[in-house]
Amino acid sequence: MIAKDILKPQKKEITSYTMKNFVLWLAENNQSSLFHSESLFHWLHEGLDILRTAISTRHLHYYMIPERNLLATSDLSNEQQLLWVGTIKVIIEEGPRMLLRLPKFRKTINGYPQPFLWYSKMRTEMNMWQLESFKGRIHCMVTNSMVDETDTILQTCKKRTSEIGIEVLRRMVLKGRSVDDVNVLERMLS
Repeated sequence: MIAKDILKPQKKEITSYTMKNFVLWLAENNQSSLFHSESLFHWLHEGLDILRTAISTRHLHYYMIPERNLLATSDLSNEQQLLWVGTIKVIIEEGPRMLLRLPKFRKTINGYPQPFLWYSKMRTEMNMWQLESFKGRIHCMVTNSMVDETDTILQTCKKRTSEIGIEVLRRMVLKGRSVDDVNVLERMLS
């Protein structure tokens, strides 16, 4: 999808076959236990980095015959090479939002907005409670007073943050997601 929908090669300089080759190299050079739904963005980032390097150097080992360079005979012009390297760099810097560039992902999000809207609402509320808690702690530091854990505002912040985390975990379990070692607060605020 990245090759077809974002890079849009004119003369098949980069094909889906080329893209599959670096995915095979990633799978070959890493333990299978590292590939799971939680690591999708990490591997997407790694794959894009390999693609960027391959385009930049015009060299990608063919998976079946490693001595063969898949990009040696591509009709990749210098201008196209620079454009694609720059585009891939921007995509990598976008992080997970890069998926919004892909029409199939946008269509999925538009077709099923409720889970995304609910999560966005929970994340925004979590941010607000965290900021309120932070504000209270800063106030204590400025006034040289101890952070009073019995303070009703701090307790309310802590309680609601915990409730949101529990609700998100509950939804994850209902959707069949693994919640082992999941730090909801950290994930929601990252």
